[in-house]
Amino acid sequence: MMSARQSRRALRPTSVRAARAHLLGSKASALVEQARLVLCEPTRTQIVRALAAGPLSVSELASVIGCSQSTISRHLRILREEGVVQASPRGRVVLYRLTPAPVVRSALQALDTITSAANT
Repeated sequence: MMSARQSRRALRPTSVRAARAHLLGSKASALVEQARLVLCEPTRTQIVRALAAGPLSVSELASVIGCSQSTISRHLRILREEGVVQASPRGRVVLYRLTPAPVVRSALQALDTITSAANT
């Protein structure tokens, strides 16, 4: 087993500096965390994919995704809080659409990459 002193000597300062330079900054880390909230939950991922085609109501999303309206509403609340979707009242119906936020662009790019990889 290597002692702490031996471990420190084994460091390669140039490699460590280069690796540190590749770490994410605080803004990028925050974006990753927001994207994780979208990408790591299957229902939210499907909601984002469905809304990429255009605005939909809760009942339309429930029909498309195959979940209850209460489940869709719960996920939409989280997506609204994260700035991923916005609600637009249209008479008695509320339509949800994706926002132009960086997290939305990042999530859609990641989902497109995943879809392409799954289809090859």
